[in-house]
Amino acid sequence: MAYSTGDAILDDHYNDFATSVNAVWGTGSGDSGYGNSTVVSAVDTSTTVQAAQWNTIFARVTSMASHQNTSITSVSDKSSGDVIRALAAVSTNIAAITTNRGNVHARQAASATNRDDTTTFTGTLTFTHKWAWSDVASARYFFNLGGRLNISGTQTGHGSDTKGNEWANLLTAAGTYQVIAQSSGKSGGTGTTSVNNENAGYFDLTATYATVFKQFEDSSPYTASFVQWQLKTSDSAASVETSCTWVDAAADNTGFNKAIYNVQDQVEGTHRMTFSFEKHDTTHIADNGGSITLTGTTGHSSDVRLKTNIEKLDVVEGLQTYSWNYKNYPDGGKFTGVMAQDLLGTQYENALLTDANGYYKVDYNKLPVDCIKIN
Repeated sequence: MAYSTGDAILDDHYNDFATSVNAVWGTGSGDSGYGNSTVVSAVDTSTTVQAAQWNTIFARVTSMASHQNTSITSVSDKSSGDVIRALAAVSTNIAAITTNRGNVHARQAASATNRDDTTTFTGTLTFTHKWAWSDVASARYFFNLGGRLNISGTQTGHGSDTKGNEWANLLTAAGTYQVIAQSSGKSGGTGTTSVNNENAGYFDLTATYATVFKQFEDSSPYTASFVQWQLKTSDSAASVETSCTWVDAAADNTGFNKAIYNVQDQVEGTHRMTFSFEKHDTTHIADNGGSITLTGTTGHSSDVRLKTNIEKLDVVEGLQTYSWNYKNYPDGGKFTGVMAQDLLGTQYENALLTDANGYYKVDYNKLPVDCIKIN
C-alpha cells in the first residue's frame, strides 16, 4: 500500500523511515552516518507503532536539520491513543536531511599546530603532518558531521631582504587550503594557482599522495619559487597525511660579490606551516569523532638522489660537506651542506627524516652546519 497523506501508518512505512533516519543519524556507511548509538528501533507486523516511536523520528530529524541548518516543515508530536496517520512532511523532511547530510551550521574554534624551521632557508624545505583518529569510523564521523582540516604557511623574522619579503608574500597569497568530507580548495589569499584541487575531500583521497595545491611567486626574479601541498589517507583511512614543500628555485637578486657576501638573498627567520582542525559545533549532535592524534616533521630535502654537480668541500665536526645543484631546478643556484645518506649510522642520524616520496631530508637544526645557497 502506498504511503498517502491521511492514511494510517503501516509498519513497512515506519520501518522505511527509521532506516533512512538511522542511515544519517547512526553508523551509516561511507559519507553517511553521524555515529550516534541512539538509533530508531524497527517494528514488526505484530507490533503497534507507538506515538513515542513516531516522536523519536521527529526529534532525530529536527536535531539533524538544526545541525545542518536545513529548513524543514514542523511536525507536531503525537500522543498515546492518537491514530498514527501518514504525513507528507515526514517523507520530505527525511529526504532533505539526507541530501544535506554533509552540511554544518557552525564549527568549533580551530585547534592549530605550528611546525617551525629556523635554519637559513635555501633549496627545498618539507613539512609533514598527520591527523590520526582512533579508527576509520571516527574519521568518517568527524568529516560527516562537518569537520574541516586547514593548511597554511607563513614566513616571518627575515628582515627587509627582498627574497624573504617575496616568500612572505607568496605564503600570504597562498591563503589556507581546506579539506572537508566531499570537497577542498583554497580559501582567502590572492594570485593565480597552478593547482587548486577542489575535489580532494576526505572521501576522494587515496593511500597515494596527490598534489592538491601549488602556487608560484609572481614577482620577478623569484617566479621559479613555489609552494606545494600533497595529501593522502593512511591507516586504512583512519588518518590523513600531508606533505608541504617550499621550493626556493629562483635566481638571486643582488649585485654583491657572492664569493664574499654568500648570505645575500637567503631567507632567515621562522618558516612556519600551520595545520589545524575544526570540529562541528555540538549544540545539536554530540562529537562522535573522538580525539585526534597529531604528529609531523620539518626538514630540508638533502637526498643524494635529488642532487647533481656534487663536489666535496670541508669536513666540519666529522661531517663531510658538499656543494651541489638540485636536479629538478639546475638553474636555481648552487648550495652547500650535507648528503643525507652520509648521516646514516653516525651520531647525527637523528637529524634524518623521510619525505612523502621516500627521499631523505635533514633537520639542520640538529647539525653543526647549515644548508646555504652560494650563488
